[in-house]
Amino acid sequence: MGKKKRIAIYVVLTIAVLFLLLLIIDNQFHENLGSWWTGIHNFMVVIGDVFQFIFYDQIETFFFWNLIIMFFFTAIYIIGYNITKKRRVGGSITTIFCAMVFLVQLELTIIWGIFGLLANPGWVIQWKLILLIVSFPLLLVFIFFLNTLSDVASFWLDIVKERHEYSRIRYHIDIDNKTKTIHFDTDATRLNTVWSAAIYLLVEEILRKEGDSDAISRFIRSAFTNLIFEIATHFNIWHKFKNMLFRFVGLKIGQDVLISQYTRVDGLLPNLIYLEDHTAIGVSSNLITHTFIDRGNVRAFLYGPIRVCKFARVGANVTITPGITIGEGAVVAAGSLVNKDVPPYTLVGGVPAKVIKKIDPETYSARIEKDIWLQTNNHTPPE
Repeated sequence: MGKKKRIAIYVVLTIAVLFLLLLIIDNQFHENLGSWWTGIHNFMVVIGDVFQFIFYDQIETFFFWNLIIMFFFTAIYIIGYNITKKRRVGGSITTIFCAMVFLVQLELTIIWGIFGLLANPGWVIQWKLILLIVSFPLLLVFIFFLNTLSDVASFWLDIVKERHEYSRIRYHIDIDNKTKTIHFDTDATRLNTVWSAAIYLLVEEILRKEGDSDAISRFIRSAFTNLIFEIATHFNIWHKFKNMLFRFVGLKIGQDVLISQYTRVDGLLPNLIYLEDHTAIGVSSNLITHTFIDRGNVRAFLYGPIRVCKFARVGANVTITPGITIGEGAVVAAGSLVNKDVPPYTLVGGVPAKVIKKIDPETYSARIEKDIWLQTNNHTPPE
């Protein structure tokens, strides 16, 4: 989140807290504060009446029209989604605008839901304060989606500005083993960087043609899946539930896989990450399946799958680049940068990672099988 956004949020929260304190003081002590408080009290009464009219008296009207608007823009979204395959720019402008409307509706629903209860004239101030404290997690959700709305709106505006450049971009694809590199020729356009909305849309279209069925909305979906990534990344939750969240956003995860806290996975192409049975990823590691290249005359998008084979272990603070396979039973030392395939039953480490030593497959497999046996049977295995 940018500095200006943080400042704006802090200012709004400060004003809200000051207003709440003023409301509490006026509600509890206005009769004892003397005549100098009368003007403030009258002002608070007017504000309270307006607040009650908007957020309590009109709450049924708000939710009625909110549903009507949601149904209308859902129909528009479906139309835009269906035309995206043939008209990438027009369809994207339509669907992303609808997504912005849905975000605004979500934000307003959170506001009306909380303020509608706070504006209830039948509740005493003490109960309203308790409700406000209990509703604090919703404030975090509100801030997250407000930031998402800002990002989506910025992306949408860039698409509108660059809509005529999309058809002028030329490209070709190079295939190198497991990675593909899309090279862009922007000489006939006014684009000065690979990080442009028009190129993003073209990448989506190319991914769709290459067989990615989710590529119609890959970029816009990544904005919404960030919430799931943040939960799975930062909260120390049970690993099976964390795996369920990662599977939901596209990762292919086998049985008995451990993904440690603060591990970051590629938000754009998580479907290219494969973690086989009995693998483990260390704390604060990074699994990157794509990268944009903007160096000199080279403007490109490189992507490829990451596969961690069964029984492999990845240490803490490891970065794995696109197109890499960590072989069966391999171990990657902490702090490594893996930009080449790791052979099975090998210990590697360093930046970039290099082979340190071979691992005896029989000894390693026996230890792993013993660990699995212990997890399954919960007591000492037979010799």
